[in-house]
Amino acid sequence: MARVYQVPRHAFPWLISGALLASLPHMLRAELWLSVVVPLLLLWRIMIQRGRFAMPGKLVRGMLLLGLAGATLYSHGTLLGPDAGVTLLVAAFALKMLEMFRLRDAYVVIILAFFVLATAFLFSTGPLITIYIGLVLVLMVAALIGINHPESGVSPWRHFRLSLTMLGQAIPLMLVFFMLVPRLPPLWSLKVEQQQGKTGMSDSMAPGEISRLSRQNDLAFRVEFEGDVPPPSLRYWRGLTYGWFDGRRWSQAVPPALDRQEYVRFANGVSPQWYLQLLADRGDAAWKYRVVMERSGRQWLYAMSVPFSDKADVGLARDLRLVRRTDLEATYDYRVTSYLMPVAVEGLKDWERQFYVALPSGSSPRAAAMAQQWRDESVSDAAYANRLLRWLNEEQFYYTLEPPLLGQHTVDDFLFRTRRGFCEHYASSFAFLLRAAGIPARIVAGYQGGQLNPLGNHLQVRQYDAHVWVEAWLPEQGWVEFDPTAAVAPARIELGLEQALAGFDEQTDTGLAAVLRSNPLLTRLSHLIDYIEFGWAKWVLGYNQQNQLEFLSRWLGKVTPERMVMTLAAVGGSLMTVMLIWMLWRARRPGLKWWQREYRAMLRLMRKRGLNPPAHLPPAQVIAAAAQRYPRAAAALQDWQHCFEAAVYRPPAADPELLRRQLVVLRRKVARMSRL
Repeated sequence: MARVYQVPRHAFPWLISGALLASLPHMLRAELWLSVVVPLLLLWRIMIQRGRFAMPGKLVRGMLLLGLAGATLYSHGTLLGPDAGVTLLVAAFALKMLEMFRLRDAYVVIILAFFVLATAFLFSTGPLITIYIGLVLVLMVAALIGINHPESGVSPWRHFRLSLTMLGQAIPLMLVFFMLVPRLPPLWSLKVEQQQGKTGMSDSMAPGEISRLSRQNDLAFRVEFEGDVPPPSLRYWRGLTYGWFDGRRWSQAVPPALDRQEYVRFANGVSPQWYLQLLADRGDAAWKYRVVMERSGRQWLYAMSVPFSDKADVGLARDLRLVRRTDLEATYDYRVTSYLMPVAVEGLKDWERQFYVALPSGSSPRAAAMAQQWRDESVSDAAYANRLLRWLNEEQFYYTLEPPLLGQHTVDDFLFRTRRGFCEHYASSFAFLLRAAGIPARIVAGYQGGQLNPLGNHLQVRQYDAHVWVEAWLPEQGWVEFDPTAAVAPARIELGLEQALAGFDEQTDTGLAAVLRSNPLLTRLSHLIDYIEFGWAKWVLGYNQQNQLEFLSRWLGKVTPERMVMTLAAVGGSLMTVMLIWMLWRARRPGLKWWQREYRAMLRLMRKRGLNPPAHLPPAQVIAAAAQRYPRAAAALQDWQHCFEAAVYRPPAADPELLRRQLVVLRRKVARMSRL
């Protein structure tokens, strides 16, 4: 049997630690079995390296591979897709450590480690994971350097320093490529599975669903304003509209009389009449801002009314919300200009009015009867809507994250029995009462509020800011916003969810989470981390084709392929020329040999101990003077002198690295024994 390849001792620590750290991000997010299997396989390889265990045979390795594939299939239901594929890749990567029979296998392991590191960006693209991957990359390059130096006695830290130097030299060229290489869209889209509830709003809503979402602290998006930040009462971030009601659930739906081109207007598409009318009536801009939205897996975006975006793949829907052509599978950066809600001159079309007043037959009859009576007693639709708001404000309604379950007639049950609910309960009931009175109404879903980061000028909008409100069509006014939640809990709009619930003797969280949030030091630290992450999202993740063209236009004027190629060649060539000159200068510069640097280190030690020998004295006289000054260290000094002479006049067969390490050990011994 051929001899099993033995990884050099000075390279093995970097290889095994790099393999473990490359797998760690996946172990933290994957199933528990992966967090157990990977360390066990790596420990097995450590025992093989130390001669405790033998390499497993083909049968054992085959059974292990089948077991790992079966565990992946059991956990994900498939072996395909990003999640299942990455899990199987990490497990197979650890198993490959038991197959290093040849030097070629060690190269394969290192290449697989690079792939495992790259797959971490499928699940997170923040600055912290980028720094982490960079550090692990240094370890794997150090392992690659080490397996190409099979001689014994080499210091592992020598490989680490060389790896760090090489990657540091590559950073300037990497930045040039990042700034100048054309930003092309991906050739494919990988849809990564997420845990339930982390995608934010859904395309339908039932009582109790928004309250569950509001218990989550996940970031939805960040917003940076040009100029002053609007007050909390104006921070309504619309993303969806629910126009269809089945008696319990509100759903997003397109009226049957509209096709796609009539419903959504994209930059390179036709402009329907409603969009042209909106352009004519929009007036002056109210707010200009930039949104950096987290991955949601959905097409809808969030913005204040009425939004216009400069993105070619972002369209404006007829119900005044922004949508993308494709699902949002990565952090997305877009700019928005919002205008005040225009006053509609024309009324609703007949089919549109019927769509927005439709209710299921026999749904919540008591609330429907009250709505018809109150509308008959009101002088106008606006007066009726205001009466509903006053009623919600004056009656004993409660704002809570833990509403009781509702029966078949959800609106009747809520308005006349439980009277305890979250924003979806109040918005659903308010829209129902409007429709029952013959007033077109729809529910708008999104977020309300946002926390201002004092280190910058941007807002953090999180899942607990989820909110729904109502729009009603009023004659000669058009769509008018109403927030029935504000009538019951005004603090929710002005001060946020936590303060609003406190007014009803309820808390969003208790225990450790509340203590951490109330700690000023931790709060400042969270603001700093958020500021760094927002800058990373803007300048790195958000550096797309449009931003690149704007950047290059400032330097090149008109951007053409010819100018791009010339600029890339000039900048890249200049950097490579500078690096080449520096390397040649380093090679020609008269440097010190390693034993000369060790002698200088001994001279520095003598000066620290109060002995200042002249630089021209030979080493033997320096050591003799030091031995006379420090008799306790005389023996160690003599050993150092003999080792030093052996290093200077060593025969060709001597191991220089072993001599260097012996000199360092003896010098440290002299340092300990020469202390007064």
